[in-house]
Amino acid sequence: MFSQTGSEIAALAKHLGKWPDVIVTNNTDRNKWCKQLQELELRQKGKAYGGGTNIKVVSSIEARTANFLHGIEGCKTALVTLHGWLRIIPKDICEQYEIVNGHPGLINVHPELKGKDPQVRAYDAKHATIGSVVHKVTPIVDDGEILEWTAIYQDETDSLEDVFAKFKHTSFSSWVKFFDKEFDLA
Repeated sequence: MFSQTGSEIAALAKHLGKWPDVIVTNNTDRNKWCKQLQELELRQKGKAYGGGTNIKVVSSIEARTANFLHGIEGCKTALVTLHGWLRIIPKDICEQYEIVNGHPGLINVHPELKGKDPQVRAYDAKHATIGSVVHKVTPIVDDGEILEWTAIYQDETDSLEDVFAKFKHTSFSSWVKFFDKEFDLA
């Protein structure tokens, strides 16, 4: 599930060779994310890797009413991953599914980085160590058990753009470690 570009999902799928069965987004601007998911759309058409990915765009009303999980209801074994999903998941949904989130803030070291724009806050606070985590989802923002994390050093000469690039790298690395462990891919 994503609210922004879906680029992380596409990069992870390509790297892991494991494609999602369903992608849910509440970003209704198809032009913003279509290029990022072009390979996944090819899969949807059955031209790559066999099978298909169902890309579902949900409205903001559906996202508010928890209908955004349409397509996986009834599948108790689904692993739901959040990649820039900018919504709180209701408690009943958290209890019904295994849901994990990638957060671009090293909240196991700096809990104050929970919530929106942790990269900017880490940069402004001049944290020497920055990184990303993958954590279980609860109805409380960025409060679930940390399942995987990646940390790197922030150089004092880094610009904010450099920090964003480093967070993108640590986020990808945390997800790869999580999926390697979850699916025994190592």
